[in-house]
Amino acid sequence: MRITSGMMINNALFNLNNNKKLLNTLNTQLGTTKKIQRPSEDPIIAIRALRLRSTYNEIEQYLGKNIPDARAWMKTSQEAIDSVNDVLTDITTYCNQGVNDYNTVEERENLVASLKELRNQIYADGDADYAGRTVFTGYKTDSTLTFQEDELDTDYTITETLDFSKVSNDKRIVGLDISTTEYVAGSAITNEELHVINLAYNNLAVGTPTVTVNGNAVAVTVKSKENMGDMVYNVVPDNGVVYVPETGELLVGNSIYENMATNGATLDCTYNKEGFHKGELRPEHYFDCTNHKKGVSYTKKDQPINYTINFNQSIQINSQGKDILTHDIGRDLDTIINSVTRAVEVQNKIAEIEGLMTTTTDESELAKLRTMLDVAKLELTYAEENMGEAFSEGITNFTGHQDRLNVELSDLGARLQRLTLNEERLNDQKLNVKEQKSENEEIDSEITTVEFIAAQNVYDASLAASAKVVQQTLLDFLR
Repeated sequence: MRITSGMMINNALFNLNNNKKLLNTLNTQLGTTKKIQRPSEDPIIAIRALRLRSTYNEIEQYLGKNIPDARAWMKTSQEAIDSVNDVLTDITTYCNQGVNDYNTVEERENLVASLKELRNQIYADGDADYAGRTVFTGYKTDSTLTFQEDELDTDYTITETLDFSKVSNDKRIVGLDISTTEYVAGSAITNEELHVINLAYNNLAVGTPTVTVNGNAVAVTVKSKENMGDMVYNVVPDNGVVYVPETGELLVGNSIYENMATNGATLDCTYNKEGFHKGELRPEHYFDCTNHKKGVSYTKKDQPINYTINFNQSIQINSQGKDILTHDIGRDLDTIINSVTRAVEVQNKIAEIEGLMTTTTDESELAKLRTMLDVAKLELTYAEENMGEAFSEGITNFTGHQDRLNVELSDLGARLQRLTLNEERLNDQKLNVKEQKSENEEIDSEITTVEFIAAQNVYDASLAASAKVVQQTLLDFLR
């Protein structure tokens, strides 16, 4: 094969260009610390880089945003529940003391004031929020758990489903008729045990509610405490219920009580409440209900808020008010407050009668006052008996409320622990992916520097060799 000068020159230039390309590639790698600049240089590295970068960005999202946001939300919930738990502990302490202490009017009035403040605090904690989102209201994070001001023109229709656990056997003083100024004989006043269901709210609409037991309609008798006083407790139909709108009570007849006790029957009550006060719980977070002012209906259902905290892993970050801050807490506290208030009212009544007895010498008037005093003292005996039972029952009830909160706190603590474990795992994953990403995309500077120096030497040598190949011209052969 004949080798011409042109062939030698072309080969020299081709090899020289290849050496220059290698030198340029190594120089670019040293300048950028990256193995490739375009996917076409090495598609395998490019595809792997895309996957690793996507994984790394996801980990950054979980560690930088999702997990901190979830932890802050759960910590806010935990602090609020702890606060409620402390309040319930205080209430239980008052109940323990109340069985034997709090005998004077002043002591009992102070107790009532303290219990009302504690009641307000419980539901104020329910309005806890994180970053402008209320933590106990499920999906309705833009709505507070309670009314923030009086809304006396707001009208709801509410449906409650109540089981046997909602029925309490409470005593009520029976026989005092406020429609007359004359006191009945003491023998006509009794302290009757009744089957009582406290609905979620008091001060309800006077209209007749709809009550069903296992879907079967039940006769309802409406009795106004404002008009009848304690006479509302006189007669409860055996197979019906008495509805007392002012107190929000359903007095259940014996047959219905037995049905609920033995057959596990549930009682559904649909009623209206017109007007809400600041601090009352919003019905839409707890019940099937309709807000007639807004024309909106709500359905009771679980509303868990889940955050993705790892690849294919999510965690519930919220606790729901309907599970922890129930109406039962306030209603059980109302029972205690009402029993203490009743005792204070009777004590004041006795003091008033005794005061009147010191201002008259009329024997007939004194005889009437003595009768009134005897009846009032009997009423006080019953009122203090009921107050003692309310305190004793309150210990049981509020211990139960605390148990429920402790279960929620345990669950919340477990979720926080799981969050921490995932965070630790993600930190390890982040480090591994970062190393893999660096290994895939970035050069080893020391090795690349050595290769660059070698490539530079090769290029210099190729330049020298090429110079020898092309140094002679045609004129050198014409001499």
